[in-house]
Amino acid sequence: MEERTAPDLSEFDRIDFSQFWDLGFPLHGGRGNPNAFGMEEPLFEVFRAGSFVGDVSQGGACNVVGVKMNPHGNGTHTECAGHIGASPTDDWAMNCGPGTCLTLDQALTTFWFKALMLSVEPRLTDAAMPGQRWIAKKDLEVALLPWGDTLPAAVLIRTLPFDLQRGIRCYTGQMPPAFEPAALEWLARSGVMHLLTDLPSVDPEHDGGRLLAHRAFWFPEGRCRRQATITEMIDADSSLPDGFYALNLMVPRWSLDAAPSRPVIYALNPV
Repeated sequence: MEERTAPDLSEFDRIDFSQFWDLGFPLHGGRGNPNAFGMEEPLFEVFRAGSFVGDVSQGGACNVVGVKMNPHGNGTHTECAGHIGASPTDDWAMNCGPGTCLTLDQALTTFWFKALMLSVEPRLTDAAMPGQRWIAKKDLEVALLPWGDTLPAAVLIRTLPFDLQRGIRCYTGQMPPAFEPAALEWLARSGVMHLLTDLPSVDPEHDGGRLLAHRAFWFPEGRCRRQATITEMIDADSSLPDGFYALNLMVPRWSLDAAPSRPVIYALNPV
């Protein structure tokens, strides 16, 4: 396993802990969540065993609810390179299935980062995929101009125009925007380790299983960036200005390639 590096905490004495914004969608049982890839809605089910019922309203002593969901299609989630088969030990391998691939708890071992939020409007740029809108490298470069030429460890991409139905949006069959692979390769080569986006995936809904943007971010030179993560379906409100924040990326310790997540950003006080 590669050597772990500590996050840069040099700016963290500037964090204003009284100003924060939760970028994770709440998850409910049934409908009313953002959903993608035709996945079943989350199931919240009362636990029953013999005479015990995990529902106080039904006479139970306490509430006990089981959850069935898939992080890749049910709400805000963070994934690592194990999603495309990366090995936990071999930097060059991409052939590991569930149970043997790199897992998120192995990849994400620090949770505080300096982050830059950028707003970008996807555009129709590929005649080969009619109707597919893309975020290109030059779009990111233009959005970065007001903030200098150095990217922090984490970048949050909010797409325009702002979607007022984002909290209940079903993306299946809707051809949501995606990133051109060159854009994510540029972010990776610029040192960005954690990409967060309000899109349901960095790749198109239907791309023949190529997942080129995922691969460009995690394997920009053929070698895996095992500590890098992608967070999808964030809730970045239109009232939030573009600019720098402190990011706390919180995930449960699941030994899977992905897990539900709750990214929270905090204001930074002026120098």
